[in-house]
Amino acid sequence: MSTVSDSRDGAVSRRRPKPQTPEQMQAACDAFNATHKIGDVIECWTGPREGRPVECEIRHPACILGGHTPVVYIAGGGGCVALTHVADWVAP
Repeated sequence: MSTVSDSRDGAVSRRRPKPQTPEQMQAACDAFNATHKIGDVIECWTGPREGRPVECEIRHPACILGGHTPVVYIAGGGGCVALTHVADWVAP
């Protein structure tokens, strides 16, 4: 989620990112899979994007989970992580 500062009192609120279309989600999966293969080690957050990411091994190519979130399946925690939680990777 992105944070937005309210200029009146400096309070910070969180906004959900705009939902992606199925085409955008599939494009993100395709772009990730083009540069990351099964067995590669990535750094990711298996929970909130706080602290340092952990190293995990890719177990399955990125795909769309439940029609709403592009994810990659990993070993080493969490089962799968959203592509937004992979360090140093930006969706197209």
